[in-house]
Amino acid sequence: MPRGRHGKTTVGSGRAPIETLLRIPTLPAAALGTLGATTLKASPGLLLALAVLAVVNVALLVAALVSLIQRPAAAVRFHNKWLWGALIVLVNWIGPLSYFAVGRIDVPLPEDAGLAGTPAAERARRAVELLYGPPEQR
Repeated sequence: MPRGRHGKTTVGSGRAPIETLLRIPTLPAAALGTLGATTLKASPGLLLALAVLAVVNVALLVAALVSLIQRPAAAVRFHNKWLWGALIVLVNWIGPLSYFAVGRIDVPLPEDAGLAGTPAAERARRAVELLYGPPEQR
């Protein structure tokens, strides 16, 4: 590649060095404490990985909160939705993952949950019988 006046690799007509075009963010070492007076550069791959992890963390947080809000208190371990909400919000990664792993309880629906006799319930019953056979054979 052609070199500019200061010995840096240039692009195109030779006016802008690659370092200027990439604009790799740097973090002053003074902000990190006693690491010295040098500057730490983050590679684009590292920044991309951190961005992906941040998006996954936020998505997990939102999914856990939505699940918690939609569940009745009887379907949450310890029957305390405030405790789980605080754990989900305050403890990144561990809070939402622990909620999904141990915080939810499967509560059986009552037989007369208001769905019996509806067309959707009949279609579901027929689908279950088609997949698993009649109730007396299961």
